[in-house]
Amino acid sequence: MSEVRFKGIVRDGVIVPVEGVSLPEGAVVDIVVSEEAAWSLLSHEAFAEDWESEEDSIYDNWREYYGVPESRSTRD
Repeated sequence: MSEVRFKGIVRDGVIVPVEGVSLPEGAVVDIVVSEEAAWSLLSHEAFAEDWESEEDSIYDNWREYYGVPESRSTRD
């Protein structure tokens, strides 16, 4: 059996080929994620978990918490 390889991009949870791929409708495919992409995905998930932590939410309003006024550039 021959093998066809192509690159794709994930958009809204769907893998979309970068270039046109000629496969019959309903074809079953095996998807292999490169090691680099897998590590990148894991790092984004870990970052999102840390970013949204309840423990760090105190820093969401850090200027108010520490009594620092907004600078002119952020008021505009």
